[in-house]
Amino acid sequence: MKKIKLTLVALFTLVSVGLLSQNLTITGVVKDAGTGEPIPFASVVIKGSTTGVSTDLDGKYSISANESSILKFSSIGYGDVEIALNGRTTIDVTMTSTSIALDDVMVVAYTTVKKSSYTGSAGILKKDQIEKIQSTNVTKSLQGAVAGVQVLGASGQPGSSASIRIRGVGSINASSDPLYVVDGAAFDGDINSIPTDDIESISVLKDAAAAALYGARGANGVIMITTKKGNVGKATVTAKVLIGTSSRAIKEYERVDANQYYELMWEGWRNARMIAGGMTEAAANAMASGAGANGIVGRLGYYNPYNVGDAEVVGLDGKLNPNAKLLYQDNWIEALSQPGLRQDYNVAVSGGVEGTTFYSSFGYINEKGHVKWSNYDRFTGRVGVTSKINKWFKTDASISGSTSEQANFLANGRFTSNPFYYGRMMGPIYPIYQREADGSIKLMSDGTPAYDMGGGSSIYKWPGKTRPYAPNSNLILTLPLDYRGNERANLSARAGADITFLKDFNFRVSGSTDLQNIYYTTYQNNKFGDAQGVSGRSTKRYFKTRSYTFNQILTYNKAIGDHTIMAMIGHENYQYNTRDLSATRTNFKIDSNELIAGSVAEGSSSSSDIYRLEGYFGQASYSYANKYFLSGSYRYDGSSRFSPESRWGGFWSIGGSWRAKQEPFLSSVNWIDDLRVRASYGQQGNDNIGSYYGYQSLFSIDDRNNGLLNGSFYSQLANPDLKWEKNANMNIGVDFAFVERIRGQVEFFTRYSDNLLFSVPLPQSAGISSRWQNIGSMKNVGIEFQLAADIFKTKDFKWTIDLNGTHYKNTITKMPKGADGKPQEIISDTQVVSGTKKLSEGHSIYDYWLRGYAGVDATDGSALYYRDILDANGNVTEKTTTKDQNAASYYYSGSAIPDLYGGVTNTFTYKGIDLSVFFTYQIG
Repeated sequence: MKKIKLTLVALFTLVSVGLLSQNLTITGVVKDAGTGEPIPFASVVIKGSTTGVSTDLDGKYSISANESSILKFSSIGYGDVEIALNGRTTIDVTMTSTSIALDDVMVVAYTTVKKSSYTGSAGILKKDQIEKIQSTNVTKSLQGAVAGVQVLGASGQPGSSASIRIRGVGSINASSDPLYVVDGAAFDGDINSIPTDDIESISVLKDAAAAALYGARGANGVIMITTKKGNVGKATVTAKVLIGTSSRAIKEYERVDANQYYELMWEGWRNARMIAGGMTEAAANAMASGAGANGIVGRLGYYNPYNVGDAEVVGLDGKLNPNAKLLYQDNWIEALSQPGLRQDYNVAVSGGVEGTTFYSSFGYINEKGHVKWSNYDRFTGRVGVTSKINKWFKTDASISGSTSEQANFLANGRFTSNPFYYGRMMGPIYPIYQREADGSIKLMSDGTPAYDMGGGSSIYKWPGKTRPYAPNSNLILTLPLDYRGNERANLSARAGADITFLKDFNFRVSGSTDLQNIYYTTYQNNKFGDAQGVSGRSTKRYFKTRSYTFNQILTYNKAIGDHTIMAMIGHENYQYNTRDLSATRTNFKIDSNELIAGSVAEGSSSSSDIYRLEGYFGQASYSYANKYFLSGSYRYDGSSRFSPESRWGGFWSIGGSWRAKQEPFLSSVNWIDDLRVRASYGQQGNDNIGSYYGYQSLFSIDDRNNGLLNGSFYSQLANPDLKWEKNANMNIGVDFAFVERIRGQVEFFTRYSDNLLFSVPLPQSAGISSRWQNIGSMKNVGIEFQLAADIFKTKDFKWTIDLNGTHYKNTITKMPKGADGKPQEIISDTQVVSGTKKLSEGHSIYDYWLRGYAGVDATDGSALYYRDILDANGNVTEKTTTKDQNAASYYYSGSAIPDLYGGVTNTFTYKGIDLSVFFTYQIG
């Protein structure tokens, strides 16, 4: 997908009218350190005051200040610079782009560090990069932007969140979703409730050295979101109005037209009569071409879109009658689609005085999807305040909320309510509206078009029509009559206090809470479609979550000459509560009434759960002469999802890096701007097996026999031996910057998962479908790169390319052994999990297993499939063929993992105006 944004940024700062004694007029030019070109609209502020100016288009500035003042220079995409005047009146400044600086400050687990000293693997997105990727959702902003991050499953529905995988999948049945952390605390709300306009930066922690401090929840990586804060100075108001369109990035499949459809269906029906019916070819040809129920027109429901009779559409040779003129041909996908429209409004106010700053924002988004009747509305608000009470005590607090309403569509599954499936399965001869003999649209008595319901509707009758696919349905009619959607309300709060003492110590106490209420509604009308037979169906579901996190962290920082030491210890308490209530009713007497009163109860359910996690952690790091860096961490977690005997797990990491550019033998090599080598290794845990306690037996209380009989039954078998899934991660990376034009990094990683948490299928005699167990192991091995290059640089113009890519392999390395001593294959009764997948040692969980196609039987044209012949021990002894598709054996047929995936961004900058062209790719 290409995303193009034209951005013009202008910053205006008011100049203070109060002048101090001994003021000087200072002038100068602000330039880019790499290109030498001027930086327009850079902010120049007298530190500690609200007085400031902005540079002009040539990077020039002029400001009045006291001779002892300090000037602070800042600009989007550049690191801040502070310079003491010391009586000078001319000061030229060079600023380093944050896109190439290895000394960027980045947010990591419970602290911030300089990128140059960091031993782990992390990707960073700054606010200027996020702003260029226009999206209503944080998850979609990461697509193609960070190496090793794969964004999956976005349906195109406005407001929908995508699934994120960092360096592949870490588990088979336990969750592989990353942990989201917002302003230092785990986030359990709707990630789509965070406006991208409020985000200062996103850090993606990818290896154990980066994420091990989060223990159990960081096993699949961590996405750390830091929201914007206020700055000292007069209040600044920023407003944004954005209106744009969207469309599908991938074109719809090419399909046969009506003429081809009739010929192919004729051939298929003729062959079926020869094979299954035993007819001669001549007899089968005559039957297929004839009129009546056994002719091709009759087999297709008597839909004849031509100007000839039913017996004249297709000749005995299987070819369309050359005299047949096509009278109509509807495209269902086009009829169900519309241009997407997005409106995005945001207002932010920020500022502060010495010691206290604030940031507040309010936003509204309305987005219409590319499928008709899909829509998303969201209101958001945020307020944050930071106060430095005195030199040793600081506080911060923020609160944010959102409400949203989403009208969506069924985006997957073989259901007639799925517009994609419906439109693709509907043959091109079947119209949206009934047709007259001349092909014109037939009208009802009130003058409205008569919908074609496939012959199954008492309201829209079309005598003689019996559409074989999806009778009594027409999504163009029923989608606006039905409703599928949800309403969400989110509230998040963060608060903390820092106490600095004995100069080098800091103690921080913080707490957070996330509240989320979701109200789901599904309504199917009482006249047409899937629920006509029960006079309409409505399902209501109310889902509520609450989470609480409390942290206490003591940090020690000390610099002694060339030696820098950091040590940290902490404690975390986390609790996550859920409540769920759902009910379904049918037999609605009033049209378009989705309320459940006055209807018949079909069933209801409710549940609740509490998950608790307690953690103790520590971290230490050491650096020498800004060249050699070493770090290590340890976390001890206890999870309520395991029995007391297996509840606690210890997770650790160690990492080191060497900044080779600082060595004497490289410091004088001018074409090398920076060079760093780093490595890390560590182990993390995973307990994410969903709700409830996997080690206990659980019972469900239910009503049977239409609510006349209540009782309880086993819903989960106990496994007191269930324990932590373990993930061991290794990372080796090289960071580089050359000739002030090229910078990037290359990393090699391995990820080994053991004691995999898996819901193992049980025999039907057990009465329960599966049981949680620790089985087998799996690994991911891969390489990723991030590369940026300034292709063209002049005083006024620059063209930069950013490219990233990832390649990895996933392999199941161990499966539990069966009674015969061989590794088991976890399969369902149909020998395939999820239709085309099975778990087999030596293969990937993403491998395709398909029936082996052996060609066509020359004697009768039947399809042939391979079938393995097994001996008494289950070994394959030979391979035969069969016409029975259900008896065919499944064989490895490739992998769903792309050979290479990533993103490419082209940025063109001309005198403060930038044009960005961004797209993602998957190869193989």
